Amino acid sequence: MSVSFPDLLDPRKAVAQRSVFEGEMALARLPRLSKLLWRGEESTAPISSNASHAVHYRFEFGRDVDGHSIVRGQVAAELPVCCQRCFERYDLVVETVVNLALAEGIDEAKALPAQYEPLLLEDRLMRASDLIEDELILAVPAIPRHPEGACEPPPLPSTVAPLVGDEGAGPALGADRERGADRPRHPFATLAVLKTQRDDTDNQD
Repeated sequence: MSVSFPDLLDPRKAVAQRSVFEGEMALARLPRLSKLLWRGEESTAPISSNASHAVHYRFEFGRDVDGHSIVRGQVAAELPVCCQRCFERYDLVVETVVNLALAEGIDEAKALPAQYEPLLLEDRLMRASDLIEDELILAVPAIPRHPEGACEPPPLPSTVAPLVGDEGAGPALGADRERGADRPRHPFATLAVLKTQRDDTDNQD
C-alpha cells in the first residue's frame, strides 16, 4: 500500500518499514525549482498550482540483496521553461528514474556501488519534497531550448545600427555573427548555486 509523502520524512524509518510513497505534488511547493521555470511576463508571478503543473512521483524504500538501505523511484512532470533561443515558453517533459542509497558520510558515500547515487543524511528528518526537487533540478538543461527546428531567434530591431566595418566584413564573418545570434543570452544558474540557495531557504524557514 502506498501513501503520499509527509512534509517531513525519516529515511531510516522508511527503509526499516519498506515504505512506499506515491502521489502528486504541486510545482509551487518546490521553491528552488521554481526559479528555473517560466513565469510569463511577470517575473514575480507565482507558479501555477493547476493539475498540469504537478509532479507525479513514486518512491520505494528498502534494502537490496547486499543490505544497502536504498530508495528507488520515478519522477515525472511537464516543466514550463523559457527557451533560450526564442525566449518563449515550452513544456519540458521530464521522466527520471531514481536509484539512491542512504549514506551517513562522505566515506560511506564513496563506498557505494556505482548504480547508486548517495543520499547523505545530515539529520534524522528531511523534507520529503527535497527528494523530488533535486531530481527535477538535475533534469533541467543549463540552456533550455525547443527541439532543433521548432523555433527561431527573435528578429533584431530595425533601429539597430550596423557594427563598424560590417560593410567589408565578408561572408565568413557575417556567418559567424549570424550563428552568434543563436547563442543563449540568459543561461540559467548552475546546480551548485541552486543547492546553495536551498541552504539559504532552509535557514529562512
